[in-house]
Amino acid sequence: MEENDYDVLIVGTGPAGITAAIYGQRLGLRTVVFGDLPGGIIYMIENLANFPGFLEGISGTEFGVKLFQQAQMEGAMFTMVRLDRLEKDHVTFVATDANGHYYSAPCAVLASGRVPRTMPGPPPELKGINFCSVCDGPMFRDKNATLAVVGSNNAAAQHAVTLSRVAHKVLLICRGQNLKMDVTHKNLLAKHNNIETLIGTEVTGYEGLDMVEILCVKTGDGKPDKIPVEGVFLSIGWTPGTQMLKIEADKNHEGYLITDERLKTSVPGLFAAGDVREKSLYQVLTACSDGAIAAKAVSEYLARQ
Repeated sequence: MEENDYDVLIVGTGPAGITAAIYGQRLGLRTVVFGDLPGGIIYMIENLANFPGFLEGISGTEFGVKLFQQAQMEGAMFTMVRLDRLEKDHVTFVATDANGHYYSAPCAVLASGRVPRTMPGPPPELKGINFCSVCDGPMFRDKNATLAVVGSNNAAAQHAVTLSRVAHKVLLICRGQNLKMDVTHKNLLAKHNNIETLIGTEVTGYEGLDMVEILCVKTGDGKPDKIPVEGVFLSIGWTPGTQMLKIEADKNHEGYLITDERLKTSVPGLFAAGDVREKSLYQVLTACSDGAIAAKAVSEYLARQ
């Protein structure tokens, strides 16, 4: 076997990808994992409170590092480099990383997750548009800042709560008439007096010289308004991370990969796990489950070849 020949190529170092590596190694597969950040974007979670077994929760960063260390102990190979291209040459998958190195395997698991969706409008040079409250929130500490969180889901609520500890005021701006978060997060918001929710309010643009200074909005009655802010945090949805996939595979209208219950895609030998595939619940727990199922399915697929 050549040095860069493996049983399975795993794209993504989030919970799905790393769990696939752990289970793959335990099933006797030679695995290589592409990605430069242990745990993927799970670092954006300040406190993972709903994962079984952690009574007080655990930070996303710590959880990701533990996963990474466990996979290393099992013998998984981590390139610590992002994947540039995933292609298929007849029956062999060929991966090219960002440094131009090639890897091959008869199977691949795409566990590349998804990235936060952006909004059109701000000039490229305008700073102050953020996506991670844990990472970028601390820069506003002791500045008496008013910060805006745009979104209505659980992630938006988590951002608002995190920012409430460093900001004078947090505005949670929801375009629809209802918050799309669970009761636990609604109750959590209610405990913070410096979080104000603005429903039926749509962001239409930004103003500022170097940093965002004004958030332009339109209220439910169609009236334009301008809200002074020192920073904006977006939580308006996600885009599946399939840009490196150079293989035609079935996707839904949003670009998520379609799989069967064994996580097989429409391409023989290609499996998808975690947030990159179409599913009903996007959670760390279900991503880990996907990783385990995908590894078992890969093992069974190879045994039939």
